[in-house]
Amino acid sequence: MQLFYSKEISSSLFLSTEESKHCLKVLRKKENDIICVTDGNGFLYKCKIITIDNNLVGVSIINTTHTKKNKKIELAISFPKQRNRIEWIVEKATEIGVDIITPLVCENSERIKINIERIKKIAISSMKQSLRTYLPKISEIQKFSKFVQTNKFEQKYIAHCKADPQKKKIKNIKSKNSCILIGPEGDFSEKEIKLANNLDFKSITLSKNRLRTDTAAIVACYELI
Repeated sequence: MQLFYSKEISSSLFLSTEESKHCLKVLRKKENDIICVTDGNGFLYKCKIITIDNNLVGVSIINTTHTKKNKKIELAISFPKQRNRIEWIVEKATEIGVDIITPLVCENSERIKINIERIKKIAISSMKQSLRTYLPKISEIQKFSKFVQTNKFEQKYIAHCKADPQKKKIKNIKSKNSCILIGPEGDFSEKEIKLANNLDFKSITLSKNRLRTDTAAIVACYELI
């Protein structure tokens, strides 16, 4: 199955210019062909191509199905410096089923600017490739202190490498919304860990080994699904 994305498919009944181009030029679809479209909110639309006008694909909806999610998962992360590693994290987190990806600026962050539009495109591509119907929300970059003070999720975790006798593996309650903090290559500072702990973020470990930021992010997301 080939999956297309259209945020407004239920009202506009047209694919975007980019999606239409992929549909017509790459996949060679034509009038009367059946395609599947998602709006990124859990809905899957089985559609029939009824018109091709100025290289825009118009469709009629044959039927609609919806996949309900019982909880949300947020990955709040200080992205590494290399762009290819950032894109890999977003791609894999989307495949796993993360609902929100929030870039953080921490004391030891190497990257303090993020190309949000580029990340959104990576997420859309990954959603379609993995045949998921939920597109993660890509939040604007936030300072660590502001984020931990405003996050209201039921289960909140901070993964770090500092020695801490209270640090345990994730104890995941499947029905609860969960947020995981993943730090930069230089780890969270003692001040950041203390602030997070005071705001009910539980310190956790992901492995007996020290993991890179991108590896830690995917391990954490998988544990929370």
